[in-house]
Amino acid sequence: MIKTVAVSANAKTGPIAVTYRAGSVGTFGTCPKSCALNPNKGQGSTEIDSAYLGALLDAVPAGGKAWTYSHFDASMLPSPSKGKTTINASCDDPYTAAAVAKSGKPAVFAAPKGSDEDWPQTIDGVRFVRCPAELSESFTCRNCGNGDPLCARSDRDFVIVFVAHGSQAAKVGSDDGGGCYAANGHVAIQWHGTRKKGRADDAQALRDFAKSLPYGSFLRHHVAGDIGREAAPCC
Repeated sequence: MIKTVAVSANAKTGPIAVTYRAGSVGTFGTCPKSCALNPNKGQGSTEIDSAYLGALLDAVPAGGKAWTYSHFDASMLPSPSKGKTTINASCDDPYTAAAVAKSGKPAVFAAPKGSDEDWPQTIDGVRFVRCPAELSESFTCRNCGNGDPLCARSDRDFVIVFVAHGSQAAKVGSDDGGGCYAANGHVAIQWHGTRKKGRADDAQALRDFAKSLPYGSFLRHHVAGDIGREAAPCC
């Protein structure tokens, strides 16, 4: 199920186009079961939805930029390709993120709460820089990188750091697991609404949405959700 928003009111993204993707049975249905941030291991996917992935890669506004993040293992993600949506591998530890960056795939790191002053730094020869929107309220995805948002740069040689935030932030990087920022609050409301009222033909809906956006638009896919194929209910 997918929900599309032509102009987001989110303070961090700024006024750009965004999407939400949820399972029809469970909100976390498109997220990998293996994701350390997933608080509900009973929901989730073990495989990528290939039809949707194809639509996602093509869903770049004419003359614009498109990017997203995936918690599926980086080895399962496609290599970057010019003119396609940038899929950032979201990593749970900095050494994995550094290895992914060295392999030629864009990576981000979900850092523990309270690590704000640890960045920037270099790990295993790879630079780690914090998301500019976390450093200043004047920064959003809309004005990041002077028209070339850092997360949309598929060929970058550095890792972007997102320090844990939200009501469950203390769980990020802990042995307990969980900590997804989309599990509670305003984002959760939008995400749960996607499961109930979003379009079921998500691949075609996404293609149509990207084509409908004005020339030069920015599109951040999956404020919440991922590229997984939802598992059928067991009963």
